[in-house]
Amino acid sequence: MARKEQIKRGTKRRFEIYITDLAGNAQDPDSCYVFFEKEGSYGYDSPSPRYTCSKTGAVGYWGTDIAINNSMTLGDWIANFNWYTAAEGWNSQQINFVIIETRRPYINQDHNTIAPNKKVVE
Repeated sequence: MARKEQIKRGTKRRFEIYITDLAGNAQDPDSCYVFFEKEGSYGYDSPSPRYTCSKTGAVGYWGTDIAINNSMTLGDWIANFNWYTAAEGWNSQQINFVIIETRRPYINQDHNTIAPNKKVVE
């Protein structure tokens, strides 16, 4: 199983995909957007608003820079990319990632795994 990318709360991050047609050739879509969904239990900030993607490089590279809010729920998330082309209609791709807290690192851990002499700030 691939390890999920960890993204710090309060940072700006580029979310990007490479779009191809069914034959594997790079293509630019007519429209593209991305939104986030929380995995598992519901978070008040899930699903997120849609963010419009734009071309970020050569043919097929689309994405957007998104500021990860300081209040975004910690844990596992999915970035859902959706794009439309006249030839193939709507398509989608998902990227899994984890939101972590770096100012209070112990908040990311299960309280049962923290050594007893460590103070947990919540």
